[in-house]
Amino acid sequence: MFLIFFVGRELDPTTNTERMIITPNWINHFSKGMDIAWWVRLTYKIDLSKYAQVYTNQQEYAQVTKWVEDIILQNIDKRVSALWVSDYSSYIQSLDDGKYVVVELWWVSDLDQAKEIIWKTVELEFKLPYEWDWTDQKVSRQLYAEEILKWVVANPATFQLAAISNQSDNVVYHVYSWVSLEDLPSFYKTNPWLLKDREVWSVIPTLTEGNYWSEVLTIAWNPQNVTLNWQVITKWNGSRTTTWSWWIETTVYDLEDMVISDSPAWILATDPKTWDLLNWAFFKYANVSSSQTWQPVAVINFDDKWKQIFCNITEVIVGKPLAIFIWWELVTSPVIREKICWWSAQIDWSFTPESSKKLVDDLNEWALPAPLILAQEEKVSPVLWEKALSGAIIAAWVWLLLIYLFMIWMYWLKQWSVAVLTLISFIIVLLWITKLFRYSFSLSGIAAILLSLGMGVDANVLIYERIREERTNWLWRFEAIEEWYKKSYSAIRDGNVTTLMIAVLLFFIWTNVFKWFWTMMMVNILLTLWVIVPLTRGLLHKFYEKE
Repeated sequence: MFLIFFVGRELDPTTNTERMIITPNWINHFSKGMDIAWWVRLTYKIDLSKYAQVYTNQQEYAQVTKWVEDIILQNIDKRVSALWVSDYSSYIQSLDDGKYVVVELWWVSDLDQAKEIIWKTVELEFKLPYEWDWTDQKVSRQLYAEEILKWVVANPATFQLAAISNQSDNVVYHVYSWVSLEDLPSFYKTNPWLLKDREVWSVIPTLTEGNYWSEVLTIAWNPQNVTLNWQVITKWNGSRTTTWSWWIETTVYDLEDMVISDSPAWILATDPKTWDLLNWAFFKYANVSSSQTWQPVAVINFDDKWKQIFCNITEVIVGKPLAIFIWWELVTSPVIREKICWWSAQIDWSFTPESSKKLVDDLNEWALPAPLILAQEEKVSPVLWEKALSGAIIAAWVWLLLIYLFMIWMYWLKQWSVAVLTLISFIIVLLWITKLFRYSFSLSGIAAILLSLGMGVDANVLIYERIREERTNWLWRFEAIEEWYKKSYSAIRDGNVTTLMIAVLLFFIWTNVFKWFWTMMMVNILLTLWVIVPLTRGLLHKFYEKE
């Protein structure tokens, strides 16, 4: 009773594990299914842009994307299982503009934390210096810039995220606060129309090509290849007024821009023989180690396929750097001195023991082969909750009233009391089990409970009728109770076991909606045999022991 009415569960935000709490709000700590509780649908766009750049053959691209989708669904399954939600489903949805993963969560306790856990991705990339024909590349780079522009125009709030997530690809993000044009780069001085009559929080809907102020651009990777042909996207953040003293007011304007080079500094590392990407798809685990100078490093371990790809790549780039980006930031670019055919890669990034452990933990927990972008969030109210559930509760009370009027009329007070006590005990144990094992109540499960209560009363009726029959043979009531147990228990047991066999069979071959029904049926049948029948026998002995 204490567990049912005063104990609940909540998700610990620091450890992402569930913990027990004492709470008077006991009803909200029972898990509820989709048809009687609100649920959430989260839709994430899978960013497959890096794969589209590499796999130009449509058949190969379709095969790789299917592979990526399967890995993402497997990882989401692991993440959601840690949330202790009542139930969930995840599936891939194809729309005109790409692939989406849809996650439906039922009765999640902390929605914001759930979103953070599901979408979080450690973006780890291996890249090589770009050394192709830059004339041909400029066309594809403009298309690349147009795709970014299309996204930020539709989603202005993602402007900074879009810039930062692409900065490893020669995309630069700036924020300016300025009073006059003289405070801005020369590019804006020569193109004042870019800032004229702009709406607050608006994005310029067209690309602007020109020579951007080169002093602004600090490209840490491959700076010798930076040209001054840039596609510029500008976001106008409006203005704010700052009062320097009571007689002078100065208007300070805020400005963000994103600059995309006409060529990348790095390109994704691909196998020169098979064109497979060297990325997260082959990740196994990461661990902390130490370098030859006893400094902490992070070691990333991969599978056999990654070993072969890594071997083929390093064979053709001897004497050139291989860059590792984490969260779109260049962490190291060691020069390859010889062909490397091994299962691991070492990241040396001026780590402290704490920072190296944190990176390893993040890599192990948040590895995905492609980043996810939250595209849509819906909170759905249960359609059937108000009418169907209230109708079921009313039906239950009417049924209980009628059945107990029948029991007291047929078997009088003592046997009626035994039936009431056994069913109350049955309900208490049932609620204890459902709360302990987080059974999700649904309308079908509630129907199974009502049906099982009827089956429990049916067992009482069989018991009482058998006792009445034995009493006609001039047996004491105590002896009649024992005779009933010897002769009728097997009939009650066999009837419930046959129903149990059907429940088990249908549980494994039926749909999820009916699984809740058959799960509850199996639990109730076992409780009938282990609670109602032995408790009825014991209470009857107690009630009639004076006789």
